[in-house]
Amino acid sequence: MLHFFHGFVQPTGVRFRQRWLPSLVLALGLVAGWMATPAAAASPPGPRVEAQAAVVMDAATGAVLWQRQAHRPVLVASTTKILTAIVANDRYAARKVLRVPEAAERVDGTRFGYRTGWLIRRDQLLTTLLLVSANDAAETLAAAWPDGGRAGFLRAMQAKAVELGCTDSTWRDPSGLDAPGHRASAADLAVLGRALLARPVLAKLVGSRVAPYVWPGGRRTVLGNHNHFVGQGRDPGALGVKTGYTTKAGATIVAAQRRNGRTLVAVVLGSKVMYDDVRALLGYGFKVRPKAGAELLGVVPDPPDEAADDAAAATLPPAADRVTGRVSGSPSPLVERLSLRILAAPLPVAALAGVACLLLGSLALIWRRR
Repeated sequence: MLHFFHGFVQPTGVRFRQRWLPSLVLALGLVAGWMATPAAAASPPGPRVEAQAAVVMDAATGAVLWQRQAHRPVLVASTTKILTAIVANDRYAARKVLRVPEAAERVDGTRFGYRTGWLIRRDQLLTTLLLVSANDAAETLAAAWPDGGRAGFLRAMQAKAVELGCTDSTWRDPSGLDAPGHRASAADLAVLGRALLARPVLAKLVGSRVAPYVWPGGRRTVLGNHNHFVGQGRDPGALGVKTGYTTKAGATIVAAQRRNGRTLVAVVLGSKVMYDDVRALLGYGFKVRPKAGAELLGVVPDPPDEAADDAAAATLPPAADRVTGRVSGSPSPLVERLSLRILAAPLPVAALAGVACLLLGSLALIWRRR
């Protein structure tokens, strides 16, 4: 008698099949698209890098895209001046005048030519520090530190590095000479390179092919950037940052580049072909995206809040299931695998898979309404 009630339709085998048929067709379409994607298209081959230690980092997130011994502390030569510039920029006013100490005139390595007793503005010192890697500029900036002079400046360098999230470095020389105990890692230098780019005055300097300079007597000149990654102009989007060299450290570089709205920072330490290495790292980095679980550099943990910790303890998952300093995982391993396969496919394959899925879904809906 139920068939006399208006709108009531007794279930049948046909109706039942129509309910699950669209879902089945869509699932089969996704699986077919996944199987059609070549396994080799999931990710490009890693970069060919000669350096002893290297890393390429996504600047927006700090996520590591590729690394080799990234946390190994080694000699880093004049890439040290990245941190020297950050500390001086954050503490000294732009037009503050500093006196050149005798130690600056006698320092080893590259010197710009400052003489003991000369009065030089901070912005002029930063220009020679970053563009021509002037060790006498580094010594002048360090000696003027109001709390302890050069030794106080080195303590400030260490404190600033920790504040920015560095974990592997100890700083014993403002120029980057091979001082006992002076070490840093590729990971820490990537963090410092990103921090420098966040300071407009410094970012403008390291990204310039040339910069004007006025000597104390008023003579004007133009300085060329010693960093060929920027100075030669053959790398569009190059942002800097700094090169270095000593006999023991070898060639070192921190490089940054922006393409299609993304900024990457690459570090190469101990390389005979540092420009080739850094271009290989950046070329690879722009082809990939941060993977789930990738290490995040420069993540500074928040100070502990005992009250908040107690309140949240009941809702947190077990400690073994929590991840610190990593990119958050995908919601489902199956969904992640399917999406990576389809998105990493060559454009024609991915497009065909998408169109096939749409057509199958449309046919399924039409069949359901019959």
